[in-house]
Amino acid sequence: MQTTPAGALELKPGTDYANVTSDDVMGNGQSQYAAISANGRYVAFWSRASNLAPGDTDDVSDVYVKDLRTGKVHWASDLADGMDKGAPYTAPSISADGMRVAFPTLDRAGAHVYDVRTGRTQLVSDGTYAGFSSANAPAISGNGRYVTFTARPTQDTGALPAIRLRDLARGTGEWIDDPSAGAEQRVATPSLSHDGRHIAYLASDPGTGDPEDSKTHVYALDRRTDKRVRIDPGCEDDPAEYGVGDPVMGRDGRHVVFRFKCRTLQPRGTNDTGDVFLKDLRSGALRHVLGPKPQFATHTGRLSADGRHIVFVAAEEREPRGPLQVIYLLDLRTGRTDMVTARPDGTVNQRPASDPTVDAHGRTVAYDAVPRDLLGESSTAGDRQVFVTRLR
Repeated sequence: MQTTPAGALELKPGTDYANVTSDDVMGNGQSQYAAISANGRYVAFWSRASNLAPGDTDDVSDVYVKDLRTGKVHWASDLADGMDKGAPYTAPSISADGMRVAFPTLDRAGAHVYDVRTGRTQLVSDGTYAGFSSANAPAISGNGRYVTFTARPTQDTGALPAIRLRDLARGTGEWIDDPSAGAEQRVATPSLSHDGRHIAYLASDPGTGDPEDSKTHVYALDRRTDKRVRIDPGCEDDPAEYGVGDPVMGRDGRHVVFRFKCRTLQPRGTNDTGDVFLKDLRSGALRHVLGPKPQFATHTGRLSADGRHIVFVAAEEREPRGPLQVIYLLDLRTGRTDMVTARPDGTVNQRPASDPTVDAHGRTVAYDAVPRDLLGESSTAGDRQVFVTRLR
């Protein structure tokens, strides 16, 4: 009889830890910022644990990749020069098959890609200066071939950051020229479609003298046709409230998820701090993504590869604690909304859960939360761990 390896997750509904080895050893440090592969097999995450991989004995945060089928944990950030000191600020980026993971170093100086098959880690930020943060963290395409981030050439200290694209198959890098960008355009947070053809990003151009151009907007660029399209809608008569951020390109290059704030948006404005929106570039349709309690803001929207499901966080106010971050999964076809971060008794989590990502078909969600709250286990309040919830 075939048995499930220790540390592996059986593919059945429920919530389990991801930061545990094949020998059932739980990570002895905080883990957070998860990213799940489209096939639902691999989860990449950051952890301060020193017992998840042989040879990693320090308390510096590292990137690991968990194989949910076998239970094996891969040490992705085993670099010759180490990871240096610092705190992670964004999730790793993982390919659709889970075989490649892109991540920045903690000192913000370099970006690397780890190959699960070969165990090799490759520098992809050579010849650039990025100062990595959540605004320009490396993002990998679903097919694992391309990595993008914003940076400037090392030798050109006066240049503005531009979109950098690395082709891992050819071993080349290029700067992405925006056909309608001005000389003073600022860009941030690029992300890629599965094939690397389409890029979603934030941009503003204060150099045009046009107040509208000086605002930050979300754009989608087709690298093959050089066509650029603005994604966020107009925000008439509400300039003080306007805001946009967190764009993520969908797998097919047709959909873009982003967060938008506009109190005058029709037919109803957004929440005070903004909400998640989904734009269909083909039909032009714009969908406002809200939780079961629509008065509360939503953020961190992530679309499944099949385009049918979107996972997001709702900031539900709970007196006297303030906003409570609850993770939901919405079926865009049926309108059904499932709470991902339910406790064992079915009630909502009482401590914030964050940074969800979803597999290709909306079956499995990876995120971080506090074990004592989510599973009723003993832990310190700040001891966040990475979880995987399989909904069906």
